[in-house]
Amino acid sequence: MAGDENDESNGPLSIVQYNQDNQIIDFKYHQESEEIWATTKEIASLYGVERQTIIEHISNIYKDGELEQISTCREFRLVQNEGKRSVSRTISHFNMDIVISVGFRVNAKKAIAFRQWGNKTLRAYLEQGYLINETLLRESPEKLNELAAQVRALRAGEKQVYEKVRECFKISASDYDPKAQEVRSFYALLQDKFHHAITGLTSSKLIQDRADHTADNMGLYSMKGTFPTMSEIIIGKNYLKPDEIYKLHLLSEQFLLYAESAALRGKNMTMQSLHKQLDRLLTLNDYDVLPGYTDYIKDEAIEHARQEYALYKKRQIVERNGITYDDELMAAGEYNYLFED
Repeated sequence: MAGDENDESNGPLSIVQYNQDNQIIDFKYHQESEEIWATTKEIASLYGVERQTIIEHISNIYKDGELEQISTCREFRLVQNEGKRSVSRTISHFNMDIVISVGFRVNAKKAIAFRQWGNKTLRAYLEQGYLINETLLRESPEKLNELAAQVRALRAGEKQVYEKVRECFKISASDYDPKAQEVRSFYALLQDKFHHAITGLTSSKLIQDRADHTADNMGLYSMKGTFPTMSEIIIGKNYLKPDEIYKLHLLSEQFLLYAESAALRGKNMTMQSLHKQLDRLLTLNDYDVLPGYTDYIKDEAIEHARQEYALYKKRQIVERNGITYDDELMAAGEYNYLFED
């Protein structure tokens, strides 16, 4: 079930219904931010606890630095019917990261169920703006192939892969400490292990090999706008091709299934044990395992990307003036008059 709720300040909100184990709760999908949002009242209802308990857990999550308030909390002004009046109120909403983090503090089983539902349903709110309707699929099996292809493309998106795996370590490892330097270093190693398995290259090596001012979008396959930004060109995963992203997704899904299964069985897991399981998973899939984290070329890779970016911007200026770009002519200074402004 999906509908619209009036949000005067932030654009329309769509209602998305959570229906699990005879529990029905309406959450909100905001198309502009591409996020699901929930109030403390809705989160409390989901986990069957008092609203004040949810507020205290959210406060502790921010205090511990587990998540940042600026990216997980948003104010929406909603028009609601109160008696015979329509009243406009600004209400704090929290995204799925908060909902799941709170859940693992109060009811891990429900948190896992909510995350599974969110990944399969809420995050599959497709670009066309409609929500997967399981009832319709059961009644119209012929629509399944088309929908499966769309969901497959969505779930293979680079944006979700590392977020899901990092979240898995955060909620599954008994010795996880978000403030520890070892954790931050481990995430860098984790990313490079995935990159190396799929491409044979680390993140820095991806930048060195694929940042190219003569290529479309400077070699990037993932970026937010129509023109690469400085922050985007120094991130290795942005150079991964669509088929590489999908392979990455398949690996992450296998790893998440293992972690969720272990959690449901009550198996104690540590950062080290999860790390070893990841290596076993890579070996099982016939991928090479990166032995250690030695990112000695990081600075060189970033400098290379910046140099290519400067040339890429100049190439765009040349081509906007209707001139065919040539590296030798650029090096000879033939285009310098175009850059004098």
